[in-house]
Amino acid sequence: MKAQWLAGPNRNITRFGEVPVYKEGLYRVGTRSYAWMVPNGTWGETNIGLIDCDGKSILIDTCWDLKFTRELLETADPVLRKSPVEIVINTHSDGDHCWGNQLFKDKEIIATHACIEQMHHLKPASMTALKSGGRLLRHLPLMKLDSFGHYMRTMFSPYDFSDVSITDPNKGFSGKHELTVNGVDIVVMEVGPGHTDGDAIVYVPDEGLVYAGDILFIGGTPVMWSGPVENLVKALEILRSLNAKTIVPGHGPMASDQQVQSVINYWHFAHEHLHRCYQRDMTPTEAARDVLFSKAFQESEFAGWNCPERLVTNAYSMYRNWGANLLNLPGPLGVMDQMRNQASVAFNMPQAEPRCMHGFVHRI
Repeated sequence: MKAQWLAGPNRNITRFGEVPVYKEGLYRVGTRSYAWMVPNGTWGETNIGLIDCDGKSILIDTCWDLKFTRELLETADPVLRKSPVEIVINTHSDGDHCWGNQLFKDKEIIATHACIEQMHHLKPASMTALKSGGRLLRHLPLMKLDSFGHYMRTMFSPYDFSDVSITDPNKGFSGKHELTVNGVDIVVMEVGPGHTDGDAIVYVPDEGLVYAGDILFIGGTPVMWSGPVENLVKALEILRSLNAKTIVPGHGPMASDQQVQSVINYWHFAHEHLHRCYQRDMTPTEAARDVLFSKAFQESEFAGWNCPERLVTNAYSMYRNWGANLLNLPGPLGVMDQMRNQASVAFNMPQAEPRCMHGFVHRI
């Protein structure tokens, strides 16, 4: 069935001050299924799933902070009064898909074992520190810290992590997990590692519906934290093989099969062009910059997607999977150094969206 908007926040701009490409809010996407869609699908603008199982509901993912998770729940109250959330499924461990879990700490929370092992890879306190520290760093041009400070502060600005306490899933699985709730069949399929170590997609056979999590970004540049890229492409091929009528991506508008193929095309393109740079002994950042400013990229279908600078992260992940010795700082410090390089590339792409990362804001 065609997605039907039901209700949503009274906002005429996105969280980053941009013109929304689609309407924010709760959509009916099946007889009993819903999607919370957040334009335009950049940092933390996460899509969430909701399945009404006649007296019980299943929530697929939670938001990056408690404020936005509560906003979703308040909007969906007409459904949840009859069918309160009893089960939460996390598609992966990125905070913008699970940091609202604490509102459901007494419920069953399902995720892959690999997702559970990765749940604490970044801390809410670290995000709060980066958001606050960005105000100072944006005045320090040394080592690209000014662009890094502005980038991180801007991209975290809509969110409040101060009251977030990471709540782990309490039911893990590997491979495939099937459940039936009041006659509604749901299949949770592990497809990672790819985007993260523990990716999963949620398939509702009777609805012909898939909640794809972050193996799928539409209208935005996909990102790969774990890899290898072959796994991510395989996951997308599995998604296509389900022949779903409705595909809800982790970020961006509803997806068609052709758009899923476009994401597969992106990964083939990135792999091919970055590997050439790798063979020329370029660093991941140099490689990403070289590809992004190439004629081939500028003329591609990917050039208009938001957050193109994510190719820096994708380059780092591919280099690691190719066996490169990157001499990274350990753990979260390495991720932050990677983000510093990503920010520097973003600042050289003034037309890239969201424009606020350059200091530009659309007004409606």
